[in-house]
Amino acid sequence: MHILVLPSWYFPPGTQEIAGRMFHHLAKGLREEGLDARILYSDYTTKGPLFRKTTFNTEEDVPTWRTAQLFPPKGNAYILRKWINRCVSDILRYIEKEGKPDLIHAQSYLAASVCAVLQEKMPVPFIYTERLSGFVLGTIPKHHYPFLPGCFERATAITCVSPGLLSLMEQHARKPIKVIPNFYDEQIFYPDPAIQKNSVFTWVSVGEPANVKGLDILFHALAALKERMADVPMQLILIDRIPEQEELIKLAQTLHIDQYLQWTGLISQHEIADILRKCHVLVSASRVETFGKAIIEAQACGIPVVATKTDGANYIVTSPQQGELAAIGSPESLMRAMGKVYAGYAAYDPQAIHNIVERRFCKKTVILQWIKLYKSLLS
Repeated sequence: MHILVLPSWYFPPGTQEIAGRMFHHLAKGLREEGLDARILYSDYTTKGPLFRKTTFNTEEDVPTWRTAQLFPPKGNAYILRKWINRCVSDILRYIEKEGKPDLIHAQSYLAASVCAVLQEKMPVPFIYTERLSGFVLGTIPKHHYPFLPGCFERATAITCVSPGLLSLMEQHARKPIKVIPNFYDEQIFYPDPAIQKNSVFTWVSVGEPANVKGLDILFHALAALKERMADVPMQLILIDRIPEQEELIKLAQTLHIDQYLQWTGLISQHEIADILRKCHVLVSASRVETFGKAIIEAQACGIPVVATKTDGANYIVTSPQQGELAAIGSPESLMRAMGKVYAGYAAYDPQAIHNIVERRFCKKTVILQWIKLYKSLLS
């Protein structure tokens, strides 16, 4: 079965960038189960070369075609239409050389818009999968909305990553939407009882940007917790390259918590897993989270979470065994949840936490859901 995965965004080759990494993991997981899954990514941006450059490489076991060229920002409907047509041309060139895929898996509405227009020139069944927080935040540009009906009407199937996101997408769809979650790689994220925890009680946060991830809320909650537990040694590790780091450092200094912070910058999945296993609790203070991949990765490593009640966290954290949920946007609520998890930390069972997420979100379980859907659409 020839599956072409079409990302709306993707990481630069040879980097540790997180953006679009899940699409690569999907293609790799499909290949491990015997499907001929490939990636095609059209990178038309202001940073592209003057003349179109197309490359093919097997990137970490996944055949990957990339096209890049200088292109203006998609600031109005006319330019967006031109961008879509460029991407359609890339798919047609791919088909001419590699053959028509059995199915295209479009990741987010921009890739689905490309597939919708492709149908006018060469009908290829496509799945439209959404995980974008723009549907929750209401930040999808107005000139993009005219292209959404084609995504929903022409897609062979529509999926999203959580029930909360589904409820928002149903406003646009006349056909059923299926929830298939993100997954974690069980070969990277797993508990290891032989690894000792940090000697200082360690909270950890993963991801950016700061506002969406609620890092200001987390800082205020940590400061309040330290006031109440002044004699308890603790620290907070912040994972990822966070553009607002300088502003956050100033906030931490104002709150007198800067000495409790560690910044890792952008690191690999293996390095993230190593840090998670040594930490005590993951804190997700997000204002918006359509899923919460960091939550399942931390839980796969056996550590409890404190998370705000986003769509993703509500979907993932279904048992008190996994940790505590807090109100979105409330440092007081987050602080209380952190204090509760700290006080009851000895009762959390790493293996039980791991088992809960493994049953629902390990790679093989989710990949088999995709394969079942593909086969049902092509039968």
